[in-house]
Formats: sequence, C-alpha cells, structure tokens
Amino acid sequence: MGMGGAGVFELHAKRPFLSAPFVMFSNLKNNFQMLRHFISRDLKVRYHNSFIGYGWSLLEPLALTITFYILFAILSDDKDPYRPLTILLGILAWSLFARTLTSGTVSLQRNSSMIKRVYFPREMFMFSKCGYQLIQISLSLFVIIPLLWNYDLMPTINILLLPIGLILIAMLALSLAFFTSILQTKARDMEHLVTVGVRISFYLTPVFYPLNMITGGRIPTQYADLYLYLNPMATYITMIRSAFTGDELGIPQHNLIFTISATVILFWIGSIYFMRNERRAVKNL
Repeated sequence: MGMGGAGVFELHAKRPFLSAPFVMFSNLKNNFQMLRHFISRDLKVRYHNSFIGYGWSLLEPLALTITFYILFAILSDDKDPYRPLTILLGILAWSLFARTLTSGTVSLQRNSSMIKRVYFPREMFMFSKCGYQLIQISLSLFVIIPLLWNYDLMPTINILLLPIGLILIAMLALSLAFFTSILQTKARDMEHLVTVGVRISFYLTPVFYPLNMITGGRIPTQYADLYLYLNPMATYITMIRSAFTGDELGIPQHNLIFTISATVILFWIGSIYFMRNERRAVKNL
C-alpha cells in the first residue's frame, strides 16, 4: 500500500535523516500544478518580447560550439572524429548543471516577497528552475540532429545513457543548490562564489574537449582516477556524448560506481540540510 502525504510527514518527524528526500518528492507530487506554473512562467519570461524566441536555445550553444571548435582546432592535435558534436553536447550538459546551480542558489532570495506572503514548500523554487533547464536542454538537443545525420550516427542501446546522465546532472546541481540557497540568505557573497566556482570548473571539466585527453594515458593512472573522483561532471558529460556516438564510456567501473553513489548521497544530505534550515533561512530574507 502506498504512503500518503500524511504518512510521509509522520515518517519525517520520526526519522528526519532518512525521510527528507521522500518529503520533498511528496511535496512535488502534491504541488505539481504550482511546479508547472513556475516552469511555464520562466519559459514565458525567457521568450517575452523576443523576435527570435526559441531560436536562442539553439543559437547560443551553436555560437559557443563554433568558437571552441576553432580554438580547439588551432591549439590541439587531438583527432576526435566527432569534435563539433562533442563540444556541443559538452556545452549543453554543462549549461544544465551551471544554470540549475546558479539559479537555484538565488531562488529563495529572489522570491522573498512571495515566500513572506504565503507558505508552500520552498524547494519548489529549485525544482522549478531544474525543470525549466531540463526543458531548455531538451529543446536545444534538436540542434544536434544535422550533426548526427552528417556523421551517419544511428541510435544504439547507449541512448539510454542520455536520460540517466541528465537526471544525474540535475541531481548534482540540486544537491549543491540545497546548500548554497540557504547560505545565500545569510551571506549574499555566496552567489558570487558560485559564479566564480562554475567558471573555473568549466575549464577543469571536459566540456569542449573529450575525457580521453585527461584519462588517455597523458597523466598517471592514479591522478586520472582522482580527477574522476573529484569531478563527477566529467563522467556525466561523457555519458551524454556516448549516448549519441555509441562509443564506450572508457570510465573504470569503480569510478562510475563511486561517482553515481556520491551524487545520490550528496542529494540525500543536501535535502536534509535544506529541510532542517529553510525556516531559519526565511527569517534572513
């Protein structure tokens, strides 16, 4: 028999360390119409009074891809046969992570007036930002169709890595946003720290270059393993690329298990931290 909303909250009262994610998902289910409204609002604001409209979801990643393709072609001797596709998928995957994290960080602060007027689960703001970004990347993925046709790439069983990779990226970004959104209400510097951190991480992550440039023997194995342990986005971007190219991940199984497990655990801890501190954080708004 399924557990209703009251049962979930009763469980949270008894075992808060175990139940926080279940409470959040129960809140999402019970407030699904509100979630849809927030996502719809963000989409309307995004394209309001815009002549190109949805086209910006395609033009921005294309412009970045062309820029990095030219730079990479000049500066690197890597023989990636799918270089434009590799760069484009890396940019789209990174955008999902970066924008979900940065918008989630300021979500409580930017919606303080609404929060003060009426009560509803505050995590709705972060999940709505994540949902909006998932829709954005889904729309933007249409731009890779000509590249798939050009390279004569057909879907394989690896295509299942696409939804898995997107979900894990969303979980990772939300996990961090659970912490940073609370800290942002105490110190407005958090927004700037996240922005700087995201920019630095962009260049330390294989966004516009393939992972094998790091793990393909150019550095000792122990350092390559450490890189994968410390940078889960490297794994998730590679998963999304493999979903379309059909190539093997080339990531050791122990690295893969550690990265996915760490993301799930971080999400669990982040949800506990958020639910324990959200009431006090609202007082700082």
